[in-house]
Amino acid sequence: MGIMGQILDEKMKRTFCCLFFLLLPLGGCYYTVSTTEGGDISAAQIQEIKLGKTTEADLVKILGPPSKKETKPDGTTTLLYVYSQEKSPTLPGGLVVRAIVEKNEETFEITLKDGVVHSYRFLRE
Repeated sequence: MGIMGQILDEKMKRTFCCLFFLLLPLGGCYYTVSTTEGGDISAAQIQEIKLGKTTEADLVKILGPPSKKETKPDGTTTLLYVYSQEKSPTLPGGLVVRAIVEKNEETFEITLKDGVVHSYRFLRE
């Protein structure tokens, strides 16, 4: 092998080593919860809600106060329970990468008619 081949081999080795050590920490990433808003609603809480029977006061006892309350022109009231969570990758050593954020948001929407639960559903973003 000539001198040129040896120089290229050395450059390739250095490049490979640099890339290896730069990418090594990414293999050990895990996620850290950065922020959480609202409460996560469980299946047990949903089972306590009875269509045509559960009142707004009952909902506050079961789920806590809503994130938002809207009264519609048709006389119905909508309660929104929003739960959001943001996660950032964390490298070994505890370095949090804030430039990359994974956001999960879930909204539990409950419609009241004549003071009792008429319907409910989950909305996800």
